[in-house]
Amino acid sequence: MNHQDELPLAKVSEVDEAKRQWLQGMRHPVDTVTEPEPAEILAEFIRQHSAAGQLVARTVFLSPPYSVAEEELSVLLESIKQNGDYADIACMTGSQDDYYYSTQAMSENYAAMSLQVVEQDICRAIAHAVRFECQTYPRPYKVAMLMQAPYYFQEAQIEAAIAAMDVAPEYADIRQVESSTAVLYLFSERFMTYGKAYGLWLMRMVRGRAVSESLKFQGDVMDRVDSCSHCIRG
Repeated sequence: MNHQDELPLAKVSEVDEAKRQWLQGMRHPVDTVTEPEPAEILAEFIRQHSAAGQLVARTVFLSPPYSVAEEELSVLLESIKQNGDYADIACMTGSQDDYYYSTQAMSENYAAMSLQVVEQDICRAIAHAVRFECQTYPRPYKVAMLMQAPYYFQEAQIEAAIAAMDVAPEYADIRQVESSTAVLYLFSERFMTYGKAYGLWLMRMVRGRAVSESLKFQGDVMDRVDSCSHCIRG
């Protein structure tokens, strides 16, 4: 072998080092990544939907593309119920299905409202919203709120539902309070009388006007200050 055929020492050492690293990798295999348990996957699926403001119906897991077997699903849901790592996963039973959500991202009240929207039970949704408002705050419920999230009901749907509720015994506690500007409010006689509902509505209107007048006054003052500033600079 002549000098032209010899490999430089630096290149030989680089090749040897590469081989050593490769062989060491063969002798010490990389630890495999642990696959998540089916219950963990199910819980995370529910959490992601709750974060997006959506319930997960039980039938979703039974239907394509998931197609989980009934017995397997029952076992998974029971394991979630018994495992403290999934304590945030809650279930709510509707008239059509069981619905799951995570309390980390969704309150029980919001879940109940969403359930009624999913099942298109408008009368029940209205009654729940009104009773919750009257019991929790307490105050009458502004009907226009039903056209906002999470309901998005149409005006015609709301009117038809209220008309149906007027003659349904299970909604006999739901009453109306109408303002002088024809803004409709509902209240529940389970938690307040008509007089109290009207008084609370009136107080709310007075506060609203006071805030509006206060803002208008502040605006007038600022306009005058600006006007005086221009006069001084002039």
